Amino acid sequence: MSGKIRRLAYLTALSIVALVPSCVSNPAYAQKSATQINVKVGYVNLAMIKASTPAGAQSEELTHRAEAFLKASVEESNKRLQAAITEKKSEEDIKKLKADLQTQINAKQQAYAELVTSSQEEARQRIQQAADQVAKEKGLDLIVDGAGVLAGGQKLMDNGVDITQDVVKRLTPSAATASASSASPAKETTK
Repeated sequence: MSGKIRRLAYLTALSIVALVPSCVSNPAYAQKSATQINVKVGYVNLAMIKASTPAGAQSEELTHRAEAFLKASVEESNKRLQAAITEKKSEEDIKKLKADLQTQINAKQQAYAELVTSSQEEARQRIQQAADQVAKEKGLDLIVDGAGVLAGGQKLMDNGVDITQDVVKRLTPSAATASASSASPAKETTK
């Protein structure tokens, strides 16, 4: 029995020794070294864009309204529950009322969460589309949120292009209309 084990160990060691050189010389297993490429980088202040544009402002407003509505709903539910306790309803009725109120609150929370998420996603997509358009116009390869840079931020700010205001202008209808009307001469109409 010990001969079989030794032979198995020998074959295993032999196969490992045979595989090691192929793994080391195979480029698929080798680590890639860093390559230097030239990339034109732009950055935005995403928080400023959200605060300065209708889509971002609407999303924030919806979030605040949803929070206020849910807070009012919770307060109203607590009043109803307290009234039931004050009226000395049965423990079973109070448990049922509590469960019903909790179910209603949970349904409202879920509905508002979906609405807010949808609104935020729509605003994010609009901002991304505007940033993509501005990046193409300015010949930029990469756009990042300046607030989200964890390292190397100063180099980015010194060498990158801030396109925040360009994105805000693209997303703000009144600014786009004003710039379009100032760019083209006004036509006179005759009757």
